[in-house]
Amino acid sequence: MFMKRIAKIFCVFAVIVTSAIVYSCQDDALSETVTDALNQQSELTRLLTSMSANGNVTSSVIDSTDCFRIKLPVQVLANGQQVTVADTADYDNVEAVFNQITTGYDHLSFIFPITIIYIDGTQQEVTSQAQYSNLVRTCNASSQFINSNCVSLTYPITVYGYNSSLQMENTYVVNNNTQLYPILLNLGANEYYSINYPVTLNIAGQSLAVSNNTQLQLAINAAVANCRPTAPEVPETPSCSNPGILTDSLKIYIPFSGSVHDLKGGTVTAPADTIFVADRNGNARCALSFNGGQAIRIRASAANVIKDGDELSISLWFKMQNTNPANLEHLFTKGPNGTNGFDLSVYDLNKPRFGAQGGEVWDTNWGTDVGLPTDTANWHHLVLTLSANYEAKLYRDGVLQNTLQFVNGSIGTAMLDYYLGQGFTGYLDDLRVYKKVLTQANVQTLHTLEGDCNTCLN
Repeated sequence: MFMKRIAKIFCVFAVIVTSAIVYSCQDDALSETVTDALNQQSELTRLLTSMSANGNVTSSVIDSTDCFRIKLPVQVLANGQQVTVADTADYDNVEAVFNQITTGYDHLSFIFPITIIYIDGTQQEVTSQAQYSNLVRTCNASSQFINSNCVSLTYPITVYGYNSSLQMENTYVVNNNTQLYPILLNLGANEYYSINYPVTLNIAGQSLAVSNNTQLQLAINAAVANCRPTAPEVPETPSCSNPGILTDSLKIYIPFSGSVHDLKGGTVTAPADTIFVADRNGNARCALSFNGGQAIRIRASAANVIKDGDELSISLWFKMQNTNPANLEHLFTKGPNGTNGFDLSVYDLNKPRFGAQGGEVWDTNWGTDVGLPTDTANWHHLVLTLSANYEAKLYRDGVLQNTLQFVNGSIGTAMLDYYLGQGFTGYLDDLRVYKKVLTQANVQTLHTLEGDCNTCLN
């Protein structure tokens, strides 16, 4: 027992309705000896505080850490589909999107800026995916928080408190982490507590009953040491799903399979806040989102240079997310914005076009479908071919839309870097650049090809 029995010197009884913790005076002895009592300096107190800190953040489908929660409302991309989460009821809408795909890896990202709320109530604005990912990694690696997927307490538990200054004992019936955390966090220098055993732990889905402080501390430490839940789930490296298809004279090949790499070996620079989305076949993290202020830069080299006198073909998939008809949005260019090179873009009611010195060829049939200029729901396949004598052909969704013979055409004699997505708002995928003219049959093959969600060429 404690060194002193506590008489009813003070009889304080309070019920905190908001947290549903019961406080009561005790005129009988506590069940533990002073050697088993815990205080603010105890190692077990630190562990329990780290565990119960998670209770102040409600887990949800849009959260990826126990350290903070996302302030609502927020816009998210769930497997590439934009969803407005105005309140917690909208979590079901995100789950519904994930349930549309029964296999593979679900991916969720945010449309920034967002605001996060820490367990102590402080808030922080987050302006990019890179910043958010760093905050999650820092939080999940911190010893201040023990992930509830590693180990958690099974409630309710009973805690006996003793204040040596006031000579008063209390009993706390605790029903969740949110109630336990402030008790432990606010322990004073003269305050002690003991736990009514046995206590049951949930360790990675398995129950374990412990009978004293030593067993509880050992069990928590063992659970943390053997648990690795902090890293976000990473999809398996995709196999080569489209091996060897139309690789002859292929100079640039970027399928955006969870990374931004040119599988032909070119040097690619991507923005830090790159966001991956689902491709046209629903493969998660196999296409790239652009917000209008981002661009991919592909370094020009002897291996991929295309200049006057060379044949050229560009194949890519795009999905518009901007309905402003007046915006010029570059899909793929040689030179910044196509300066001194060429420019494959959308403009004037989001109509596809290709421009170079000597002319420009437009998708003249784009306007015949009144829904296309504002179509943000569907992917479209775009192919441009340019012969050595500057005959340009523009294909959309496997169909030839227009042909133009450039007069005094030029795509530049200099070796210039290539850019993907300058000023573009939407999604791009499966970029292929050839130093040859693709045939109508080649275009059909690429159009019917399943989304390139692979990290290999052959």
